[in-house]
Amino acid sequence: MNKKLFRDTKQRHAIKRALDNAGRPLGPKEILELASKEVPNLGIATVYRNIKTMVEKGELATVDLPGQAPRYQPPSDRPPHLFIDEKSDSVYNIDPNLEGVVIDLPENFELERFQIIAFGRVTKAKRKAAR
Repeated sequence: MNKKLFRDTKQRHAIKRALDNAGRPLGPKEILELASKEVPNLGIATVYRNIKTMVEKGELATVDLPGQAPRYQPPSDRPPHLFIDEKSDSVYNIDPNLEGVVIDLPENFELERFQIIAFGRVTKAKRKAAR
């Protein structure tokens, strides 16, 4: 495997802080928007390049969503259960109560892992309060 030297730059630090501070999976454009507050001239190509390297180094985990572009977040030892706000397309980690959950599988299949992806939107009352 070709090991590239990856410099610790202010752009990389801004990207890491954006992901850490968000506390939720982010797409490259969301990362750019947040990290640009710290490094105003940050470009999308730099964000993509850093994401690729950080994933390769194990500093970021890819969050795959059916039919959507991947999001990224710091690695976790638990598979992410997710909530997608259908209005803003923002993704949030959720911690569902899985006590008593039974998953009936077809005959001759064994469960290896599973993920819950919930969909919804903020309620009208919450939207007004957020303004």
